Amino acid sequence: MTTGRVQVENGELAYEVRGEGDPVILLHGGMLDSRMWDAEMTALARHHTAIRYDARGHGDSSTPSARFKHYEDLRELMAALGLPRASLVGLSGGGRIAVDFALTYPDLVENFVLVATGLSAMVPKDPFVLEQTKKLEESGARGDVPAAIECILRMWVDGPKRAPADVDQRVRSLCRAMYTQTVVRHGLSGFTQMDELRAIERTGELAPRTLTLVGDLDSTDIAAIADQIESEARDARKLVVPGVAHMINLEKPAEFSRILLDFLASS
Repeated sequence: MTTGRVQVENGELAYEVRGEGDPVILLHGGMLDSRMWDAEMTALARHHTAIRYDARGHGDSSTPSARFKHYEDLRELMAALGLPRASLVGLSGGGRIAVDFALTYPDLVENFVLVATGLSAMVPKDPFVLEQTKKLEESGARGDVPAAIECILRMWVDGPKRAPADVDQRVRSLCRAMYTQTVVRHGLSGFTQMDELRAIERTGELAPRTLTLVGDLDSTDIAAIADQIESEARDARKLVVPGVAHMINLEKPAEFSRILLDFLASS
């Protein structure tokens, strides 16, 4: 195992590398950090060079001090690690970064696994998400961080079809810890300072061999994006995972690792 820090423009990224073989880069969800990939790092390292990192404004990476692009940070990471190409696995906001990267640098992406992914310039429409977003803004205005974190957990861990008590409390606790660390250490700078593409309008340009996964308990917005990618990307298929919402790999780590390794092995 190797850990280190890569210098990027006006900042730095904390990363970890394990194993040997074809490289696979894991991109965590928004406001989370690379700890969410513990199980996958172990599973991947048996056959691949597994790489995870904290996006700028998250985890142990630097807090943004100027406008930046997450997808250009990923390019700098790959260059620093000497990776001419890699497979990308991104969950939620990590998938959003991966898609912007693939649209900008299509020749650098080997395979694509997009997990409950978002897309840059998407506009939320799901009533539950809109309701929780309103509560989140109200909590933030009051300075009530625990209440704000609970709104994020409701949206992106529980999902619209479950109560908090229905969810594995270990998953909720881990996500709460990651969300809280991000807010306390970085605020929302990983979002407010970033520049993105408009990938929601460009999914037909996605060229890599792609698997998109969506939980059947996730929001209608995320389900719609999975459908759009399946129908418009050049080589994509969709897999619906039953009994989970947004955090597919955390709720079903063994099943997720099996799906991931099978997909990578079949390329």
